[in-house]
Amino acid sequence: MKLKNLRLTQIIYSLVVAFGIILLSIIISFVLLRSVRRTTEDKISYFISADAHQMELNVDSYLNNVQRVTALLFSDKNYYLYDASDPSLSDYEKIQSETLILNRIVDLGMMNNFCDFGIVYANDSSTGWISQTTGQMFKDSSIYSYFSSVIPDDNLKQDAWLVNVLGNTDRIYYVKRLNPNAVCVVSFYISELENVLAVPNELSDMSVRLVTEDDYVIYSTASEETSTALNPELTQIIGDNVGITAINNDYLITSNRLSNGWKVVCSMPSSSIMADQVAATKNLIIVVLLITVLVVLTMLLIMSRLNHSVTDVVEDLDHQAKNDLMTNLLNKSTFRQLAENDLSAFSGKQAIAFLMFDLDNFKEVNDAAGHKFGDEVIKRMADLLREVFGEEEALIGRIGGDEFAVYKSYTDISRDEAEKRIHDLTMKLYDRFDIRFKEENEKFRLSISSGVLVTGAGDYKFDDLYQKTDVALYISKRNGKSKPTFI
Repeated sequence: MKLKNLRLTQIIYSLVVAFGIILLSIIISFVLLRSVRRTTEDKISYFISADAHQMELNVDSYLNNVQRVTALLFSDKNYYLYDASDPSLSDYEKIQSETLILNRIVDLGMMNNFCDFGIVYANDSSTGWISQTTGQMFKDSSIYSYFSSVIPDDNLKQDAWLVNVLGNTDRIYYVKRLNPNAVCVVSFYISELENVLAVPNELSDMSVRLVTEDDYVIYSTASEETSTALNPELTQIIGDNVGITAINNDYLITSNRLSNGWKVVCSMPSSSIMADQVAATKNLIIVVLLITVLVVLTMLLIMSRLNHSVTDVVEDLDHQAKNDLMTNLLNKSTFRQLAENDLSAFSGKQAIAFLMFDLDNFKEVNDAAGHKFGDEVIKRMADLLREVFGEEEALIGRIGGDEFAVYKSYTDISRDEAEKRIHDLTMKLYDRFDIRFKEENEKFRLSISSGVLVTGAGDYKFDDLYQKTDVALYISKRNGKSKPTFI
């Protein structure tokens, strides 16, 4: 009887210990998983915000370029003071003025994928190019009256951004007043923004939207949302706030405002963010129920793997935040930041090189062969830059659609030696480009123009180097393209 009681006691004791181990394992698992969940949410929220901010900068840069190109029409009063509706002007005077203006418009617009870029006057005549699509939209009404009326009287810049013009949801229009009887009309396809609003592979469940001030969705990676009002649930969460990240049981949302008042709104389902965590928790519970003694060790092993997984995700997201998605080169903001850091660091610099490259006639490649082929050309150009300048350990970035930049400082050689080295590398790039892009050159006249700056020691600012090199690049473009300009 005593032996039987002893065995019963041992069984009860074993069951109590086993139950205690299971309970302890569950409690520890719950605490650790909760901690990892919060850490994962915080880190992924940060990198989603960083990616959304990068998209905001990219779209802002694109829209600012449209405004900058239009503003260049104010460089000469002959462009912005001319009034085609002035009855005192002779036909000869009109032809002279409009030819001058047309040449300026062509010069400014040839490097941009504009659908419309022209000046419309009060008598509905125009200079530049106004597309057939836009013209057909106003065949029964005054194009000047429409675009002139949308510019608010209290707008000091005398400009306006428009979408859904007379039901056209494919284009974004920018209008700027030149004088009381003339407005400049610029438009481009909304699809031009697809690359700058592309979703990283690691965040495939994230939706990205370009939204007007009144919550009209101009573009969305979820195509069914395009040209509709923003989801009321998202509107309620973010309200009028911008530059924020909000999370609830359903969504993680970021909202960033552009310089023209529009917003980039990104959202991702909370369930997608923590999908891996949910699956890991279920597996851990099964292990706890089946293996009592080893539950703690099993839990620690799984947690270790989870943390390793989170680290990989964070590293991948960090890489995506710093690099251009298509080419894996540095993106514009990271290239600028790293160059500025190097310029501000005291490291005994003897020479600094700054180079900018631009693909000539790239628009013809996209128009004739399609954007997919154009993307491959961009990637091959990035590979060529890495091949030529990679051994120099230079900073290489993609700073625009078909525009690239290289930065390198030298502490071990003089300016003359650096100038020779950069010259040789630049010419090597041109030689290899001619070989590898021979077919594209023959079909589309694809070539490269570049501006190359090599300076001696000094206290330089990034913007100064950028502007000087950009001027050299512009000179190459104006002087026939397909050549470098060294300064």
